[in-house]
Amino acid sequence: MRKRISLHMRLVTTGVLLSVIPMLVVVGYVFDVNRRMSEAALEECSALARTDFDHIIQGVHAMCKSHQDVLQQAVNSSMNVAETVFKEAGTVSFANGEMAQWKAINQYTKESIDISLPKMMVGNMWLMQNRDMNIASPIVDEVKKRVRGTCTIFQRMNAMGDMLRVCTNVQNLDGTRAVGTYIPKINPDGRANPVLAAVLNGRGFSGLAYVVNAWYITSYKPIFDASGKVVGILYVGVPEQVSTEIRKIRIGETGYVFVLDSKGTYVISKDGENDNRSLWEAKDTEGDYFIQNLCKTGAALNPGDIAELRYRWQAANDEIARNKITRITYFEPWDWIIGVGADEEEFLRAEVRLSEIGRQGNVILAVIAAIVIVGAVVIWMLTARGLTRKIGITVMRLAETSDRVSSTSQQIAQTSQQLAEGANRQASSLEQTSASLEEMSSMTKQNADNAKKANEVSVVLRSEAESSRDAMLRMSKAIAQIKSSSDETANIVKTIDDIAFQTNLLALNAAVEAARAGEAGKGFAVVAEEVRNLAQRSAEAAKSTAALIEESQKNAEHGVSVSEEVAGVLEKIAREIQEMTRLIGEVSAASNEQAQGIDQINQAVAQMDKVTESNAANAEESASASAELYNMAGSLKDALDVLVKLVGDRRPDRQSPEFKREERFNKGFLPAGEKISRDANGDSRVWFDDEKRVKTPLLPSHVHEKRQEETKPQKVLRPKDIIPLDDDDFGDF
Repeated sequence: MRKRISLHMRLVTTGVLLSVIPMLVVVGYVFDVNRRMSEAALEECSALARTDFDHIIQGVHAMCKSHQDVLQQAVNSSMNVAETVFKEAGTVSFANGEMAQWKAINQYTKESIDISLPKMMVGNMWLMQNRDMNIASPIVDEVKKRVRGTCTIFQRMNAMGDMLRVCTNVQNLDGTRAVGTYIPKINPDGRANPVLAAVLNGRGFSGLAYVVNAWYITSYKPIFDASGKVVGILYVGVPEQVSTEIRKIRIGETGYVFVLDSKGTYVISKDGENDNRSLWEAKDTEGDYFIQNLCKTGAALNPGDIAELRYRWQAANDEIARNKITRITYFEPWDWIIGVGADEEEFLRAEVRLSEIGRQGNVILAVIAAIVIVGAVVIWMLTARGLTRKIGITVMRLAETSDRVSSTSQQIAQTSQQLAEGANRQASSLEQTSASLEEMSSMTKQNADNAKKANEVSVVLRSEAESSRDAMLRMSKAIAQIKSSSDETANIVKTIDDIAFQTNLLALNAAVEAARAGEAGKGFAVVAEEVRNLAQRSAEAAKSTAALIEESQKNAEHGVSVSEEVAGVLEKIAREIQEMTRLIGEVSAASNEQAQGIDQINQAVAQMDKVTESNAANAEESASASAELYNMAGSLKDALDVLVKLVGDRRPDRQSPEFKREERFNKGFLPAGEKISRDANGDSRVWFDDEKRVKTPLLPSHVHEKRQEETKPQKVLRPKDIIPLDDDDFGDF
């Protein structure tokens, strides 16, 4: 249904806009102020949270730096005291032939190995294997008395350079001296131990180092033998106390401070649960190596710089993964990456709270604005309804009449247009059909000509086949004669063979008689021998000739049989050609008849084409007139729309009693209980409303009948209704 802006809606819209626009301006301004306040508060909260993290990191960094400066200086001074005590005790030597058995324990992995080493002597004193803190150990306890720090003497275990604690006052967790523990040259992570790397090269080491089971501020000095080889280490150190202070720091509910080295090993973990654990291969829930990224980012920072990293992590006691925010800095002297981390949810809690408060305020403001808008719409609708109701009834009647005229003219125009299009398509189809029939006629005539030519060729072919059959019969007779001649020649050769055999016998008898005659018969014997040789040669030649003649006889017999088969095939071909000649003649006659029939169909289609073109022209003229009628109805409707826009589209409720009574009245029915009155001509009927006493004209009877006729469903004509063509009409085609 098309929407129209009625007078009623104009009044309502104008009133609502006058009421709502000022309020919307105020609401929009308040929304914008709330938004800016929320954004500013969120930015400030985020900045304050990050600043708080940075202050904590900077405080830890400053604590580490002051601790490093003060304690490292004290440890270096303690090393001077230890070196003095060590020199006072004497030089280092190893007892010849006296070995000490050790169960050496790796201070990192706690794995043990059995090893035998020469006893390490300082002056004339063996350093023993004392593990009891209640029994004094030489040198190391004297250093502790003077500087109140830990001291250790290491002995080199092997060519690689592992160092064994042979005398120390560093304690194990059970309170015993850590004698028998050793520092490996290669740490468990596969990297060289930084302490031994420096000491084995003849340099000392000062700084943070892991000692037995804790971190110490240390100083290591190599011990050389008489040849200048490093055979041990002198150590002094004090426990690093920063870790204890760092573990006490708490940030909100989930935040804490942690320390990693650049290799991804936990130095200080939350509650100490993962101290000395390597996290280098750890992945977050997204599969990223976040510890490697954190270590690489931290190690690349300049002194005092702070970086932020985010990752998603699910701890062992967490049901779901949480987003983490971490701020980190780097303390290069100890190779510490100091970090402060917390759950993003807690980090942004203030931001979320402020955002929620702003959202609630906006919702309340929106609800108030909606209530005001709805109230304004209701008030103005009630006000405008009374002004436009009566005008709407009259406009409704005009609009319905215009709609019926427009609908009827549109149906006529559509029907005419469809008829014109159908006639055009039918004319086009007939034209194509005519062209196809002409082409079929041409092809049929061509087929008839080809069939006639084929008939002529088959006649010639039949004559040639009969000639070939006669020639084959003559060839068969000639081959039979050749066979007969071969048989006679074989008989002659057999006679020659018999003569040669008799001649051979006579020559043999003559030779026998010549031998009996002695000297008188020698010449005759020679002649008899030659005759015998000639007879044998004649026999052999006759034998060869007989074989050849026998082969010739076989070939002649085979030729006779083959010529008989060929003659039979030619006879069959001649019969088939005769049948084909008959069929081609029939096809030629049928093609001629078909060509004549298609010519007749062509003439009929041409006549139909002319009639269809005439119908198409008439349909186009009808469509043009219908289109003009539709345009005129559209102009009338446009003029009515202008009136509707001015007074509004107030259509009454079709279910109301008033509308139903009006509808029945327009159809010519008299409502029950109402009076009839006619004018002088008897055409106009009226009825009187008992309540309003208003005189309203009824429709004349002939107009009522005409309207009922017009309101009947209109039948839409189709092209096939004008020129009906069934499939049977093309059966002859």
